[in-house]
Amino acid sequence: MRFGRFAPSRGLLITLLLAVVSTACTNDQGADQSTLPDPKESADAFVEVWNSSDVAGMAELLAADATVTRSELAKAIAKAPGQEVAQGFDIALTEEIEVPEGDDEADDLAVPAPYEISYEVPDFDDVSLEGELELLYEPESETWDVVPPDDLMFPGVDGGVRLDLAADWPRRGTILDRNGKPIAKGNGLARTYPFGSLAGSSVGHIERVTTKTIDEVAPGHEVGDLVGGSGLEEAYEERLSGQPDLRLRVVNRKGKVLDLLEKVAGAPPKNLRATLDMRVQHATSNAFGSTVGGTVVLDPSSGDILAAVSSSEIDPNGYVGAVGVEPFNRALSGTYPPGSSMKVVTAGAALDTGVVKPSTQLTGPAEYQGVRNFESGAYASLDFASAVRFSVNTAFAQVALDLGAKRLIKYAKLFGFNREPVMPLEAARSSFPFPENASDLMWGSIGQAQDLATPLQMASVVATVANDGVRMEPRSSLHDPKEGARVLRKKTATELSLLMEGAVNGGTGTNARISGVRVAGKTGTAEVDVHGERKNHAWFVTFAPVEAPAMALSVVSELGGIGGQVAAPIAQSIYTGVLPLVQ
Repeated sequence: MRFGRFAPSRGLLITLLLAVVSTACTNDQGADQSTLPDPKESADAFVEVWNSSDVAGMAELLAADATVTRSELAKAIAKAPGQEVAQGFDIALTEEIEVPEGDDEADDLAVPAPYEISYEVPDFDDVSLEGELELLYEPESETWDVVPPDDLMFPGVDGGVRLDLAADWPRRGTILDRNGKPIAKGNGLARTYPFGSLAGSSVGHIERVTTKTIDEVAPGHEVGDLVGGSGLEEAYEERLSGQPDLRLRVVNRKGKVLDLLEKVAGAPPKNLRATLDMRVQHATSNAFGSTVGGTVVLDPSSGDILAAVSSSEIDPNGYVGAVGVEPFNRALSGTYPPGSSMKVVTAGAALDTGVVKPSTQLTGPAEYQGVRNFESGAYASLDFASAVRFSVNTAFAQVALDLGAKRLIKYAKLFGFNREPVMPLEAARSSFPFPENASDLMWGSIGQAQDLATPLQMASVVATVANDGVRMEPRSSLHDPKEGARVLRKKTATELSLLMEGAVNGGTGTNARISGVRVAGKTGTAEVDVHGERKNHAWFVTFAPVEAPAMALSVVSELGGIGGQVAAPIAQSIYTGVLPLVQ
């Protein structure tokens, strides 16, 4: 906060000039005209160097008998703002300083120079104190020298050394699942997590503030305070913690409070209603079992994350106050080559742009320009619907060349690749790099090359198809706005849904079939080299029921094998437990 320095008005200047003239005219009547220099000049000069923290300049203007030293001035100015409490200060003279009567031989002349020091402290409107400098006339040098008070930086507060900010934080808010069940409750070290490790890595933990992290947390925190450290606890820290009642004090060198300058009322915390459904989380976790990898269940119509299961979940109850803990949530931040599950994006782009129709005739040789089929064998001729059903790499490679890199990149981005997730809950960015050549384009179109995707991202891809071609941004809290954008025409989404249903009914995804339920899905087997050995991540991405989608999900089994054999049965088990809960 900056305050203007005192400046006399035009009328006042005229009045002063008339007074001088009047005094000169009456000299013959015995009145003496003052020949002293204007003390305001010295006061202004001192204030100017003081505002710029120019200690050397201040010292030059001090009176010979001033009790404060240059070193003491430097310490007082440096310590006064406190430890990142005030962002600066400003000094201004508050009253006119009059030239006293007398001549330049006068001795022991002194005049006061009232001032106001204002501190700029975030969240506080007006933090100012009023004090007084003393100006002593020095006949020998014909100057006015400054005698600063001992309480220069905190006038009226004897022994004041620095500002100090105390914060009284309210009780931390509760995290609830979408149905109102508490999943994190209590305050401080007494905070508990009733569901333990169930969704533990997504719920997160609270940690202590350290000297290394103090600059990263909200103002008012001190080392040792507890704040969100990971997961929902960290993502929604501001909502859960509220705003503290702040007390701005002046303290002495030992930290003893000498004066309370100002108080600011805080704001109560708010509970967080997460999108997680702990019933769905429990059923999904049971179906996923001991698989290494991750799975995500989304509501296609809203983007809500109903469940996020990661292998090696933490139990936040064991990490309350722990520092340096960074749970690896494979469901949200694990990035894997998506393999043939990426064909959902390629197929959507090709159908939407008219490059192919379900009936378009293609060839499916065992090898095409370096791209080879995995399990599908070779086809002299097949339509695009069959290429999807049997996941024929070489047929997709030809479609990718016809589609072109620019159009494929455009649709990949529309589906959520190459951009950060919008939701506050931490999740990794999935990437589909621009293909540098035809080989990269063909391999990238089938989820190899440099493609990387999270289970969350691939669940979002199939949720987009399920939602008539409109992609809803994944959402982690019911308080966050729903954001959606069209990716595919509704007609395209319907066509692609039927092609994916064909893959489950009579193609690579038959292990995901459920009696009486129409399931759409796409398998993926992503080849990776591990210490020179070829291994596979197993994927399955799917939604159901086709006619009225209630859930979309992705499953990745890290180095688990073939998608149709490993991931598809897991998805089937998830459907069995979850569909009765969401329909």
